[in-house]
Order: sequence, then structure tokens, then C-alpha cells
Amino acid sequence: MKGSHRCMRNIRTGTATIRRGLPALLQGTRRENGRRFACTGGGELQLPREANAVVIGGGIMGCFTLYHLARLGCSPVLLERHRLTSGTTWHTNGLVWRIRPRESDTALLNATRDMILDLESEEPSGWIPKGGLFIASNKLRMEEYARLLTLGRAAGVECHLLTPEEVKASWPLLNVEDVTGALYSPGDGALDPSTLCNALVRRARRMGAQVYEGVDVQELETAEGPFGVRTVRGVMTSKGLIGTKKVVNCTGVWCDDVLLTRRQQLSDAEYCYKGLPQVCMEHCIVVMEPLEGARIMPNVRDHDASMCFNVRGDSLVIGGYELNAPTAQVDRSFSFGLYDFKMDNFLEIMEGAINRVPKLAEVGIKAEICGPESFTPDKRPLIGEDWDVRGLYHSFGFNSAGIMLSGGCSEQLAHWVLDGRPPRDMAAFDCRRFPKDSLQWRTWAKERCHESYTSTYSIVFPTNQPLAGRGRLTDHLHEELTEAGCFWEESLGWERPGFFTPSPLALLPYDWKGAFGTAPHDAYPYREVLKQCHTFDLPPYYEHIKAEYEAMKTASAVINRTSSGKITLTGKDVHKAVEWLFMNDVLNEGGSISTSLVLNKTAGVEANAAIFSLDETTRLPCETNYVYVIQCDSGFGPYVQRLLRDMCMDKGLRLTLGTLTNELSCLLLVGPLSLRVLEAAGITRGQIPINTHCLCKLDNAVFRVCRYGLDMWELHIPAGDLISIYKTLVTVGTPFGLRNAGYRALNILQLERGILSWQSDIRADDTPLEAGVWSEDLESDREFLGREALLQQAANGITKSRLMLEVPNCQPLWGNEGIVRDGRLVGITRRADMSFLKGAPVAAGYVNHPLALARVARKEMQEAAWEIERQGQRYPAKIYCP
Repeated sequence: MKGSHRCMRNIRTGTATIRRGLPALLQGTRRENGRRFACTGGGELQLPREANAVVIGGGIMGCFTLYHLARLGCSPVLLERHRLTSGTTWHTNGLVWRIRPRESDTALLNATRDMILDLESEEPSGWIPKGGLFIASNKLRMEEYARLLTLGRAAGVECHLLTPEEVKASWPLLNVEDVTGALYSPGDGALDPSTLCNALVRRARRMGAQVYEGVDVQELETAEGPFGVRTVRGVMTSKGLIGTKKVVNCTGVWCDDVLLTRRQQLSDAEYCYKGLPQVCMEHCIVVMEPLEGARIMPNVRDHDASMCFNVRGDSLVIGGYELNAPTAQVDRSFSFGLYDFKMDNFLEIMEGAINRVPKLAEVGIKAEICGPESFTPDKRPLIGEDWDVRGLYHSFGFNSAGIMLSGGCSEQLAHWVLDGRPPRDMAAFDCRRFPKDSLQWRTWAKERCHESYTSTYSIVFPTNQPLAGRGRLTDHLHEELTEAGCFWEESLGWERPGFFTPSPLALLPYDWKGAFGTAPHDAYPYREVLKQCHTFDLPPYYEHIKAEYEAMKTASAVINRTSSGKITLTGKDVHKAVEWLFMNDVLNEGGSISTSLVLNKTAGVEANAAIFSLDETTRLPCETNYVYVIQCDSGFGPYVQRLLRDMCMDKGLRLTLGTLTNELSCLLLVGPLSLRVLEAAGITRGQIPINTHCLCKLDNAVFRVCRYGLDMWELHIPAGDLISIYKTLVTVGTPFGLRNAGYRALNILQLERGILSWQSDIRADDTPLEAGVWSEDLESDREFLGREALLQQAANGITKSRLMLEVPNCQPLWGNEGIVRDGRLVGITRRADMSFLKGAPVAAGYVNHPLALARVARKEMQEAAWEIERQGQRYPAKIYCP
């Protein structure tokens, strides 16, 4: 690249003086209103005997969580082993962007920024307003920025698309010869982490919080509780015991130090996991010598070069994500620590920086910084209550975005700790979204976190799939369906069929993108099909999805749904439990199938499930004594099981929850000829009523046959019999047009039919009334979790509503588009896809409306002029009624 060789000659190798140009904290000085600021500490230190909550870790998340707990009246205590910010916070780049590719992330980013501005209105809090430029070097990247433009506008973020000429005018030192355009957000900026943490601590202390440095947590005191779950009773420290029922683990890359204290109280058999799936990486930045003219420029992200600039005074702080970044090791004494900087690994990022700002070739490097940063398998933090210890909460794994997400996430966490749940839907961030033994999948975690790290600045395509850590959880049909051309999708470790192609698509081991001396795969058919989804248009493989969809509409299709979670319930209070847990009445006789939402105490939707009532004539041999089997979405079995367990604990109910996800396989048949297929196999003669199930037998295999509707059947099969029954269905189903299908076609069919999908159509911050769901049980006296809040909302009216829109003459929609009513952006789509029924995209989302009563809102919706904003362009739309 231009100028790279000149700059390489100017780079001073070896160890730089790290403290030059970095926060004053590195010089050992922190000040409060001009005076030296000292946290409580010293040899004569006396800890409180009791605390409402104890926060462990004095980085940005610990300080922000302390602040929010104090703001909510908790009077918390913060314990830091060394000094505030001495872990990873002190060396952070500090950039704060306002837009991410997902609506929920964007909301959290802007919550952080709003909090900082609020703090800044009273005292310096480290905010550095600069504005932010996202630079695009190709058309596809510019399309992504156009998507972000629409998402930003819908979220209330001021942003603009710029031409290369406008980019040059805003940043005269930039080389724009290869620039396609940019996204500009004038409200972006950066933070000085030391100043911010001290400001948060000062405010928290004024509200009753206490902060102690130099205090090491040695052990968590817990007590045994129901369901094999322990509860927090205190924190044993190097300075004594603090009694508490709430502990918040904000220790970042040192999280295992807290988790390992539990092993002193549990046997090896009880101690199921070491920690949570995060991997610590060596992350590098460099601070350049002063560059004339840089001071007034906005911060820059050049995603295509995997590089960013943070403008600090006259200097540029350059960061990025190296392909060869090694995993890092940290010990308990790693305070204000760094690793040896490896310029060979960082060289490509430096070359990209020089290409973007050629004058960098004429200056040297002031400081080289390489410190630990934690990454997770899906690029999202690990937040929420522990799997096995009630009252122990976690907040770490921020994927180098801890500063910008800190305020929004810590606010949600504080409510989680004090109220039992966060106001926003945080399921995508919940630390229990992964199976609790997932860190034992060490290769999987390292592969996925390397891919997360190196793809931080990659374009986020709507239907992309990872290449790392594949094949971790599979079922008995995996090889059979792979040979049949299955394109596998991954869901929390589970492989499930997405769609089918004419040729086999085996999943190969991760090749580390050629890093660390590995040889990248020369030929990888799965990856070649995956590349088709690297577009915002309709991928070519939709021809296969359409064929599967047509089979569901006119013939029959079989879908392997073994990855769905299957939870078992039994015990003394099992009937009381299902009556309390589910919005709909599921207390039906054996052989019945019910579907119901699970609500929280504010009537938000926590889960969507199918409930199978069992009796002596409908239990499988593997279901001895079980009264109910609950089925939920792919990979979410452990998450929903923990959710139901905690709800039962809070209610004081006595029952046993188990799982059959691995033992019980599942095949779904969809289409008008599905009954004919089952009859040809000798499985049923059509005697099964809708919403019921019964046991059938084929070739000595006993399994459950479930009927959901006129054209939808499901088989629950012991895992060992899955292959034989599947092959029988395929053989006898050929004359009836039976074909393999995947979730992509099924999702389109369900979207057209208006079937709600959990985590898109309905979430924990949506209520059934807002989603358009009414339950007759609201009009009865039956008590269930969330009923009072739902009745209150029904009386007061709703202020947002879910609607579906058909958008003729529009390019493909994928979700996160803007919803426009009468010329104003009023919402964001959650779910969208091509409707083969309509020959046009159909989208579903929520819109805000000024009139609260639902009946008025519905009339308002029908009479309004609707549009969808896609990549900055608006398309006329009309209400879609399934």
C-alpha cells in the first residue's frame, strides 16, 4: 500500500513508553474536584458486615453497575482486588459508536451515551465529542451502511450517508481514492475510562455506595436450596466476610477466579463447569506521534481494512483485529499489565491505516499497547444470573465493546439484580443461553472466539452462519442428511437443517482462516454455498427453499427438528406448576397438545412452548413417571428449563425438571399429503384428532405421533430408532412427493400464517396484548404468572402494536428495516422474508402509536399510509392479514 514502506522505517520497534499519552491514572494520580481521590482502603481497613449487594471488579462494568445499583436505592459495595480500572479498562481505546446492525444493540449503545451526557452535565465524565465516520471501500459495504442509516433513523440517531467528496471535506487528511462513501454519525465520540470510572464512583458514593480497593475475594458463601441450586449468603474476602444475598461478578477476563471459589463447596460430580464461554485475546493498539491537522477530525472506522482511528488531541490511536491474535493468559496479579507487542501481527492494520491517512508515514509511534480483551462465541456479552447459584450475577465478555455497552448493559443488570428481570429483552445477552458445560468444549470456544475476534468488522449479513466450531451437537440423522445435501444452520451449538441442495455439504474443521500456520481449505462446498448469503439481495439458494415450500403447500416435506428442546416435568406440585407457568390452560387429559406463552411478572413473553400431557397410555418408555413434556425452540432447551425452574423456585413449588433433548428425536411432516405418507408407512389411519398425540409402533419401534393441524404432524422418536423410521418415511413417501426440507422454508410458511416466533415476533419486552394475542383465561379466575400485569395493561391500553406488512415492488427484506406511517418513522421490523404466496416481501414488527386503546389503534393502523424504509429508500406497503 502507498507509503507503507516509509512508515515501516519510522516505526520504533521494542518496548515503547506506554504511559505517554494515556490516562492520568497510569501516572498514579486520580483527582476529585482538584484533590487527590482515594478510595477506602489501607491496612486498618474495616469492611461492612452486611451489604445489600456486592460488586466484584472495579473496571467500567463494575463502576457502572455500582452507580446504577446505588441510583436504584441499593447502597451496594464494590470490591477491587488491585485498583480501579487496573484490569482491562485502563488500556481501552474508548470509542463510542451509536449504531450497530441490531436494534437491541443500538438501543443499549444510545442508553450508554445518554447516561454519559447526563453525567457530563454536572461534572467532567470523560466524554470526548468527535462524531464518527464509517468508511466504505466497496458497494456491498455501502449497502450495509444504508441499512444502518435506516436503523439509526428509526432508533432516533442522527446519521447521514456521505459521498467520497464529502468524506474528503470532513477529513482532509484521508485518502479517498478507493472510498465508495461513508456513514456519518455526528453524535459519536470517545470516553476517557479513568475519568468516567471516577465520576461514576463519586456519584455512587454520594448515593450510599462504598468502594474498597486492595480487597481480594477468596470464596463465595452459599447455602443449599431446592432443585439442587445454591443461593448466595456472603463473600469471604482477604479482609473478612461480608454477608449478602446479591453478588455481581464484573471481573472480566478474571471471571473464573470467582467461579472457582465454588469448587471448595461442591464435589467434582456437582461441579459441572469451570466458567462461561469466553476466551481472552491479546488485543493491540498503537498511539501515534502528533499529526498536524488531526485534532478537529471525527473518529473513523474503516471496516474493510479492519481498522479504526480514535482522534486523541493531535494523535491518532489506531486499533484493529489481527488475524493472528493469540489467546492470552492472565493471572491474579495482572494489574495494569500488558503483553509484548507483536508488530508482525499488527502490520496489516498499520498498512491499512497508512493507506487511509498517507501522512502517517511521516510520523512515528508514541506507544505500542497489547492488553487482554475477552471475546465470546457469538460476539455478545455474558450477562445475568448464574446457572447454579441464585443471587450470583455475571457481566463480562464484551468483545472489545465494554465501554460503549457499559451504561446500557449495567442499567439492565441492576434491574435484573434488584427486580428479578431487566426491563429490556436481554435473552441474546443472557449468560445462560449457552449450555452450562459449554466451556468444556474448549476447542469449540477457542475456534468460535477467534472467528468472532477476526470478523468484528465484517459485514453482518442477515442469514450468515459461522464456520468455526461446527458439528458440536448433532443427532443420529446428521450424516444421512449431509449426504442428502443439507445446508446446516447452527443454533447455540446444535446443528439443524436450513435447506437442501443437490450435492453433499459436509462441515469441515475450522481452518483458522489460514492463521497460525494452518492451511486454509482449498475446496469447501459448504463455504461456497454460504458465500451466496453474503448479499442483501435474494440469494440464489432461495430456489431450493422455494421448492421445499411448494412441497409443504402441495405435497409433503419432512423436517428434522431434533434440536428442539424437550423438557420433562413431574413431582408433587406439577399440576400447580403448569397452571402457574403458562398463560393458556394446559391442564388437559393425557394425549392432549397445548401451546402457550410463558410470561414474566410484567407480562413480557419469556418463552413460547408446546406442552404434551402424558398418561399411562401416552408415555414412551423413556418417559417413565413424567406428566408433561415441554418443547421449545432449537438450542433453547437449557435456557427455558432454567427459566421454568427459577419461576417454580420463586413460587415455592416442588417438582422435578429434566430433559429429553438428546434421548428423543423429532421429525415434522408438513403438507396436505403428509397423512397419506404416514398411512403408507402403516403409522396411522387418520384416527388422531387435531391437537392430540398417541403412541404408535413400527418395526418394533414405539414412538409418539402428534397432530397439530390439517397438514402438520410430528413424530417423537427414541434416538436409536430415528434413522430406520426416517428411511421408511422417505421410501413410502416418494409417490406422494415427500422431500427433505429445512427451517428456512418452514419459517416462511409460518410467517405467512402469522405464527409468532419467539425472540423476533415476541420477546421479554413485548406483552401478548401488544403482539395481538388474547387468552380466554384472562376472563376466568385462573391465576398465572403475569396475569395481573396483563389485566392492568388491558384496562389502560397499549402504546405499541405488532403489525404485518406486505411490500410489493420491493427488494428483499430481512428485519431491522424502518416502518413508516403517514411519512413518519414509527417502528422497526423484527422479522421479514420473501413470501412465495404473495410474490413479495412480508415483514412483521412493532409500531408506536399515540392512541392507547387497542381498538382505536387497530382502526388507526388500517387507515394509515404505510411504507417500509429499506437502505434509506421507502416503498409503499399495505397491511397483511394472515
